[in-house]
Amino acid sequence: MATSLAVATACTLPAAAAEYLLGPQDKVRLKVYEWRASRDVIFEWTALNDEFVVGADGTLFLPFVGQIRAQGTAPGDLARAIGDRLMQQMGLGRQPDVAVEIAQYRPFYIVGYVTQAGEFPYRPGLTVLQALGIAGGLRTHEDDIPRLEREVIAGQGDVGLLALSSVSLLARKARLESELAGSDDVAFPVELKDRSSNATVAVAMEQERRIFAVRKDSLTTQLRSLRELKEFLEKELDTLTQQLTFHDKQIELIEKELASVSSLVQKGLAAAPRELALEGTVAQMQSDRLAAETSLLRVKQEMSKTDIEILNLGNRNANEAAEALRETQSQLNEVTSKANTAAQLLHETAVTAPALLALKERAESAKPIFKIVRTTDGESKELTVDETTPIEPGDTVKVEIPPPQPGLAALPADDGVQAGALPAQGTN
Repeated sequence: MATSLAVATACTLPAAAAEYLLGPQDKVRLKVYEWRASRDVIFEWTALNDEFVVGADGTLFLPFVGQIRAQGTAPGDLARAIGDRLMQQMGLGRQPDVAVEIAQYRPFYIVGYVTQAGEFPYRPGLTVLQALGIAGGLRTHEDDIPRLEREVIAGQGDVGLLALSSVSLLARKARLESELAGSDDVAFPVELKDRSSNATVAVAMEQERRIFAVRKDSLTTQLRSLRELKEFLEKELDTLTQQLTFHDKQIELIEKELASVSSLVQKGLAAAPRELALEGTVAQMQSDRLAAETSLLRVKQEMSKTDIEILNLGNRNANEAAEALRETQSQLNEVTSKANTAAQLLHETAVTAPALLALKERAESAKPIFKIVRTTDGESKELTVDETTPIEPGDTVKVEIPPPQPGLAALPADDGVQAGALPAQGTN
């Protein structure tokens, strides 16, 4: 009776999803092309034709598009949204052709009474029974205590390694964020500062401080060299400007003298060679002035190049830091997900293994109970399902073996427990 009531009140799941909806950790591959009739060519948006991972916040950050919502969106709808955003952002006459295909589904997890618990790649239409097959089926040798001990040790090692990776990535992320903000020192998060007495955390923080100092000094040195070059060019510009002024005054004086001599030559009071000599002097001075003016233009051009190089240096450094920050955040999200899974697996092995060992004989003949832990709109629910129920990406499948019934004398107490549990199951 208790079993029948439990089955009757267990929550059911839809038989199959009408269309796959994207979520965090999904990797999508974009293909964007545009037909340009004026040139009779098909233009490929190479910056967008790549693979992108949906972030933990459910969004994609794409070149030319910016941040766009992907969680809860079908690939076709996302493609249309990207095309519409490109048309608006880039001023296109029509939407470019955008194709979104799933390169890699976010994983699902299976724990409990299985041969190989853990994280596995998802594929559409996957059922609970198929997931059980992927995990190697039900465990058959639960009396292998040394193996369980090794699993606990290995799980502890995995959790430790992932914790070290998380510390390193958090320190690197803090350093990159400080570089982008132009800070004088690395602003580490509280979770690292509170553990700074730990040798591993202290080493990671010190390494990132040194990298930050080296990169900052390198940037400062390059900028200082460019500014010194600009100051030198400014001084040279002032000198050339003064030279032009001096040339102008000399030319003005010689031209006055030439005019006076020419007047005397016309009256026969001065010799013609004197006039020719002054004309040659004027021509030479004008040539010198032209050379100085050319040098002045060259210096102005070099100053413009120096300004552009200063701007490019800052932008290049910022772009490198931003790209490294994006990659670091992606790695941190992956490590966090793996760490949570490893901790859950370690708990399952360390806590449930003794009980499973004690129930080996009865468990081998008992029918397993399947449950799915699913997170919807930030709320996790545990649902009792059967082996034909389809699973979704991100689900955690729990495989349990019911405890043996000790006998008829225990039925009333057991029935009371089951009845007390019914309302809780019905609310899930």
